[in-house]
Amino acid sequence: MVIELYQTKPQGFKAAVEVSACYLEIDGQLLLLQCSSSKPEPGKWGVPAGKLEIGETPTQAAKRELYEETGILVENSDLRAIGSLYIRKPNMDYVYHLFQITLKVKPEIRLSSEHLNYLWASQQTMETLPLMAGALEAIQKYRSSLID
Repeated sequence: MVIELYQTKPQGFKAAVEVSACYLEIDGQLLLLQCSSSKPEPGKWGVPAGKLEIGETPTQAAKRELYEETGILVENSDLRAIGSLYIRKPNMDYVYHLFQITLKVKPEIRLSSEHLNYLWASQQTMETLPLMAGALEAIQKYRSSLID
């Protein structure tokens, strides 16, 4: 699948949906989830993420999706907005909001039926995994936000 990622909103961009994504990193390892066969990219890996519901803010969606997909409950103070990407797929534009989540210890993970497995992945491990389309570019945006 060919997708285009932009740091700023491109001309003619019309977002059909907005997505909030959670970048939970502990000891240099990022939490990744493997999509089940019911998802658009089965078997691929990505961070906890999902579409905003009607009336929901990106922060509220990040908290809800993290809880629904992993059982991890966080406070607003645990979330740091680190920007957005504008993603263009062949048949849809969407805004992808990135949130860094800060926790001190690895929490217990309770996966929903949307995912088959999880892992705490180092940068080196991520380079060997079949990631969701655009995930590597989004992880690079996340990493660059840590330097800023």
